[in-house]
Amino acid sequence: MKKSSSLTLPFGLGQGAFWMSLCVTLSFAAVYLKALGFSNTELGLVMALGNILGTLLGPLLASLSENRPRLTTAGLNRPLFLLRLLLLLGLFFCRGRSLWSAALYALYLAGTMAVNSLNLKFCVDAEQRSLPLDYGAARAAGSLAYVLASALLGLLVEKLSYRVLIWAGLAVLLLQAAANELTGARLEKTPLPQRAEMRGTRGASLPGFLRAEPRFALFLLGTVLLYFAHNTITNFLINIVQNAGGDTGVMGYLNAAMAMVEVPVMLLFSRLARGRRVSALLRLSVVMFLVKGLAFALAPSIPLLFAAILLQAPSFALYTCAVVLYVSAVIAPENGAKAQSLAFSMTTLGAVGASLVGGWLFDHCSVRTTLLIAAAVCAAGVAVCVPTVKRTGRS
Repeated sequence: MKKSSSLTLPFGLGQGAFWMSLCVTLSFAAVYLKALGFSNTELGLVMALGNILGTLLGPLLASLSENRPRLTTAGLNRPLFLLRLLLLLGLFFCRGRSLWSAALYALYLAGTMAVNSLNLKFCVDAEQRSLPLDYGAARAAGSLAYVLASALLGLLVEKLSYRVLIWAGLAVLLLQAAANELTGARLEKTPLPQRAEMRGTRGASLPGFLRAEPRFALFLLGTVLLYFAHNTITNFLINIVQNAGGDTGVMGYLNAAMAMVEVPVMLLFSRLARGRRVSALLRLSVVMFLVKGLAFALAPSIPLLFAAILLQAPSFALYTCAVVLYVSAVIAPENGAKAQSLAFSMTTLGAVGASLVGGWLFDHCSVRTTLLIAAAVCAAGVAVCVPTVKRTGRS
């Protein structure tokens, strides 16, 4: 138990710092970019570009870490942190709308998202060393940190100015760097077993891996469809709330409630998964994405929207934990980091699609029609994901 706690604590600190940095960079992107003078269309393009670059950069870094045995995960994180620090300094001197500020922000968002691919590589490193790591508890720390950061930043930006987001970004960047070093130091104390054999095992290239794992590639495609529907709800929650008769304040409460209902599932996931097939849990979570989508589409009032929020637990929260364990179970260790990174990156691609297509749908269709279309896309994702999930042994 002591060994597990010593690794879960620094990794959980890193998860908390990552989700706080995502809150600063992504959730408050509209606040920051609009303050610089960007229009809704322009900030949407900046965010889409940052998401796409992050989706590409994360798996590439994970693949690099697999094919360079002497390059540790903590060591690969350091230049990424330095790059983000330089980008933050560049943004500090940007006082208005320009191509320069747009490029800096898109690159900063991409670097922020790519960090999670290396965070997931820490999970693979721990598994290879047979070090217990409670990912669910660590991820729950991330959700709690996100809620706290969102509430605090809202107050600070309101009382001070949008410039506080630069300082908040710097604070969480330093926290991430500290967590990275602590987790890396803990892993380095436990050498890899059969090091000589493992040095000779190299991961496949990204295209080669996808060709060798067509079933997993199809699962990734289904994930994009699931998260298109999920992010059509979360990215445009204000539209849904106003359609049901609420306002921005109600949206804030719904956002906080959505994050809070995730925490119990994540905290207790290791117990929930014990003695069960993780593939069954993953299939259940996939189906619950569709149930949640339909619940939001058919909810005519604010109380029913709060009821629909409860479905975040068996859908998003369960999927987030189950997919990490599932990938570890079905993918060879030398390709584990790449597979984990791809699974996370597909959720980002779903968010990009929701931002671009979902926005157009909300402009041209009613809220209910838009959400029913999103639910239909989710149903297609369920049809792809469920049969492509491989049956695993009991945890």
